Amino acid sequence: MNDSFLKNVQLYPSDNFKLTIDNLTRTALEMCIDGENKVELSLSESRVKNLKSEIKITNLDKIKVKFDEFHWAVFDACSSIIRDGNEYTTLAILRRKLGGSRNKWSQKIKDENGNSKNISVDLTLDNDIQNAIEELAMIRIAIDMKATEKFYDSPFDGEYKFNGYILPNESLEMSVNGQAATLLHFNRQSILVVTSDMKDQVITTDQELFQPPIRMTRRSIAIHHFLLRRINEMIGSLEASKTNKRIKPLRHTILLDSLYKACGMANDNKRQKLNAREIVEKILNFFIEKDLIKGFSLESSKNGKIRAIHFML
Repeated sequence: MNDSFLKNVQLYPSDNFKLTIDNLTRTALEMCIDGENKVELSLSESRVKNLKSEIKITNLDKIKVKFDEFHWAVFDACSSIIRDGNEYTTLAILRRKLGGSRNKWSQKIKDENGNSKNISVDLTLDNDIQNAIEELAMIRIAIDMKATEKFYDSPFDGEYKFNGYILPNESLEMSVNGQAATLLHFNRQSILVVTSDMKDQVITTDQELFQPPIRMTRRSIAIHHFLLRRINEMIGSLEASKTNKRIKPLRHTILLDSLYKACGMANDNKRQKLNAREIVEKILNFFIEKDLIKGFSLESSKNGKIRAIHFML
């Protein structure tokens, strides 16, 4: 590997994180979570009339991926890096983008003299992230979009068919300055990144929001991303409704069951869900400290079971 290549590798994370929020991306990733393989999507927007799409996820069952919000978080982290103009990055940078830089796992090794010592590593989370990236690269998506007018500012004439992968990428494990590193190469842009950029449906958040006072594991990253994504969608719809009276703002409520389902916890036991709810409350209190939300309350059903979270924005 020559020096000119290494100069193109991203060495430091940026200070912002970009969430992809357009309907096409949301539909495709929710299809993966729900295990659906074909959805027809109709949109009515100010610049496009009678926009209809058919989306197919063609090989989710074949590779037997149990898709959840963690994959979505990894997709957004990779997309954020791509949007910052980086074609090459490292697994360590991705981990830090997702808030995992402070996670420490202890591993015992022997030095050259045969003495044992402990080192702190992020092996578990790195492995989860790398698996998610590889799985995203294997999931094929087919989009058949038909419109009566030109599709935004794209080079397409209002209609197009696409067949490819949700997140094309390559990886290389190598030694850099004597240390093992995994380099990632995004050799092509995802169609979901391209279309959301065309429509300017990307929310930029502060990277500080990815440092809640909890250990960021696969599960807590999924919960954090779900909450951050949904809250930003609520804020965006609220702002849009102020300038366009035809837009109805999203409800400021999230059902806990929808969070459990998205994060792959629908079949968890009562104790595991209680632990997840504790993580939710810590993250939301952190969001209050960072002025993302003004407050929140937990809503109970008639039998006293907590069923939803209501947000004060």
